[in-house]
Amino acid sequence: MPPEPTVSTCRSRFVSLGGSRRHLLEWAEVGAPVVLLQHGIRDHAHSWTWVAEQLKSRYHVIAPDLRGHGDSDCSSDGNYALASFVFDLAAIADLGGLGEFAVVGHSLGGQIALRYTATFPERVRLLVAIEGVELPIIRQERDEPRPYPERLREWTANEKMCRLQVPRYYPDVATAAKRMQEANPDVDSETIAYLTQTGLIKEAGLGVRWKYDNGCRYRPPEDQRGSDLDEMLEAITCPTLLAYGNDSWIAPPPPMRLARLAQHRIFTFGGAGHWLHHQRRPEFSQLLERFLTDPLLTLANERDHYA
Repeated sequence: MPPEPTVSTCRSRFVSLGGSRRHLLEWAEVGAPVVLLQHGIRDHAHSWTWVAEQLKSRYHVIAPDLRGHGDSDCSSDGNYALASFVFDLAAIADLGGLGEFAVVGHSLGGQIALRYTATFPERVRLLVAIEGVELPIIRQERDEPRPYPERLREWTANEKMCRLQVPRYYPDVATAAKRMQEANPDVDSETIAYLTQTGLIKEAGLGVRWKYDNGCRYRPPEDQRGSDLDEMLEAITCPTLLAYGNDSWIAPPPPMRLARLAQHRIFTFGGAGHWLHHQRRPEFSQLLERFLTDPLLTLANERDHYA
């Protein structure tokens, strides 16, 4: 289990985006090449602690909490569309004067990173997406397309349920950790304990709850358009590393979709699911370091399967 972030290894700070705060964790000193790490849905920036600790000797590592996640503010109007997440990332990059940087994203964070890279290609020198090319609703549109009014009706019903739902409280951290372990049996207990400890908030008289807004759980139907994704893939010019777990419920996109992505390669991790950066942490971290050092050589020569 990694050490909890301290003043010497990790800085915690907030930036204001029009009065709404976004929380950032940072490792190493300003001036080193920047690597921005973006977590996925119902996760938080501390999920990147292990990767950041590995990179901090050579890079300035930044891990933001998405809006409605971790210690960032929730969206005041319930807006958790992909475009809003991309706006936040763009604002953080501008406020921090980041210039050109590398971006790594997991799941929803991968989709956000992909869309930011396509929209601002001059800002991203390389991209890593962990199971983040196609979101579930995009795969659904590809396999079983449905009329927009039907999808909008379903999203409206889900949003009503989420916004009215009372957060689930646990009596203590140990109970919450047990619940996370049950949901992720292939992740080691030390990782689960750390992610639980850093992912909870305590409320007097109620117990502890996860640090995310229930309203973030469903993507609006506007995020579902596969044509938008295809245009995004075509706009990405930097070297791109795609990572997938062979035991994951998420499969890589079909070849016809990936053919739109100019410089990319898929790396598959055996014995790993959706959280492969936890389940195969040493192998993923080493691959990431090689890619950051020499992306083109890594895409050309690296083996593409980690048994």
